[in-house]
Amino acid sequence: MSESITFSMSAEKKKQIVTQAEKNDETVTQFLLKAAEQRISRELQEQRANELGVEQELQELADSVTAEVSAATDVDTDQELSHIVALWELISSEYDADTRAAAMEEAPEKLQEQVAKIGGGDGE
Repeated sequence: MSESITFSMSAEKKKQIVTQAEKNDETVTQFLLKAAEQRISRELQEQRANELGVEQELQELADSVTAEVSAATDVDTDQELSHIVALWELISSEYDADTRAAAMEEAPEKLQEQVAKIGGGDGE
């Protein structure tokens, strides 16, 4: 046998519930029962997850992945600067000042072209 529950709400809240129930082609009782069941299910899932410690394990996994990605993308700027200086020294010893100046003027455009090729773009 079904039992009933009675509760009070504002006229505005009742209007919202009736409207939503009608949109879903449900009675108000069906709509409210479905909403209550969904909330109970959600709370039980959260409770089970907490009991199993899943949330903590997921956070630890996320922290671990974040740390690995950070380490993989961390650029040693001192080492990068050393490579730039070494490359410049190699170039400067082989070419005269006018050739080096011309290369420096063309460098940004050529760099963009190479980046576009790597990215699969057309450089535009």
